[in-house]
Amino acid sequence: MPESQLYTLKRSPDGGHGLFAEAAIKAGTRIIQDQPVLMLSKEELQTQSEEKWVIAKMGQLPVESQNEIMELYHNPKKLQDFKSHHNQKCPGTDWDAGLVLAKFYTNAASISGGLKVGLFTTFCRMNHSCMPNTCWVYDEVTGMEVYAVRDISEGEEITDSYTEVACSRENRAKELANWGFRCECAACEGPEAEVIDIRRRRIAQIGELLELYSRKDEKPVFSEVPKTDLEALKLAEESVSLLSLENLVEELGAAHGWCAKFARRAGLKDVKELHEDKEYQILVLTTGECE
Repeated sequence: MPESQLYTLKRSPDGGHGLFAEAAIKAGTRIIQDQPVLMLSKEELQTQSEEKWVIAKMGQLPVESQNEIMELYHNPKKLQDFKSHHNQKCPGTDWDAGLVLAKFYTNAASISGGLKVGLFTTFCRMNHSCMPNTCWVYDEVTGMEVYAVRDISEGEEITDSYTEVACSRENRAKELANWGFRCECAACEGPEAEVIDIRRRRIAQIGELLELYSRKDEKPVFSEVPKTDLEALKLAEESVSLLSLENLVEELGAAHGWCAKFARRAGLKDVKELHEDKEYQILVLTTGECE
């Protein structure tokens, strides 16, 4: 089935709009391939006139592309942030520059390791969930690609995560406030939310401890920080177990990578190979190599 027939845009339960599966979608399937309608380069981002680039480029777009951008949701706070541009028009258009900037910065994605910012008008239609069923990868040639990280049922909403989700509910809420909304997914408001929060706090704590242990400079001396590769491996394997329960697939792949690293350094060849294989399986799933 062509990718454009895998989903449809319609009203979501929260009153906004989102993408919903038109048919059952298997894990590893590419759901979206999207080219940027408006892009800022590394050089443009480093200038003092980044906003002026957005305004100028908007006026250079085909009318159809302009309309696609203006149909997007914008965070009211963003509109307030750009109030100095109100009543200023984008060159060659009747579009209010402040409104254009609000829509761009509400929906644009940081790509290429933060070196570029692009607006993808299909990709940005996905709503956030702290229990996402997709992941994305950007390539200079193919553009933005979105893959199912688990099987998605017909009629189910296709979701992304706008921020780090393997952390406390409090931290997620603070980050999501930047998009102007409160998440009501099962991890935030469901009957198991408290249990999920305990697990994710522990996942985040383990990540911090392993980062400290892996530092090449002098490591801080805390009782919780591992002292050996075997201790680090034990923590990483605990993270794998918790992430499996949370079904956070991308983060699970990274945790298997930690396990493989510490097992190799501890001389545990079979354990290393087991986790390398698990990490590779997830990499294949999340980059479309299984197609």
